[in-house]
Amino acid sequence: SQIVGTQAVMNVITGERYKMVPKESKALVKGEYGKTPAPIPEDIKKQILGDEEQITCRPADLIEPELDNIRKQIGQYIEQEEDVLSYALFPQVAENFFKLRQAEKYKIDSNMVDYSIRVHPV
Repeated sequence: SQIVGTQAVMNVITGERYKMVPKESKALVKGEYGKTPAPIPEDIKKQILGDEEQITCRPADLIEPELDNIRKQIGQYIEQEEDVLSYALFPQVAENFFKLRQAEKYKIDSNMVDYSIRVHPV
């Protein structure tokens, strides 16, 4: 509804329908947010998208799978499946947490660890 409301305001401000189209409106018409509840008339699609192709499949199907790559990337830190999700959503925060958790677990002074070469004093 925010997208539609923003587009309505733009239409009023410019005095012409779809003269100025925010990127969110374009993404909605293109299909990046999935199918719309009601079909969008072809003339409006053409006016907004021009020659760009509309997405006709489930938009998430166009995204490459990443969880396996993340598992490989943080393999040394994974203790539970939630660790993969934590890193996927908050990479910097999660990595800092993993390092602190590992330091606590193995009684390592985290200030003396060189993570780039995985060396720490004993």
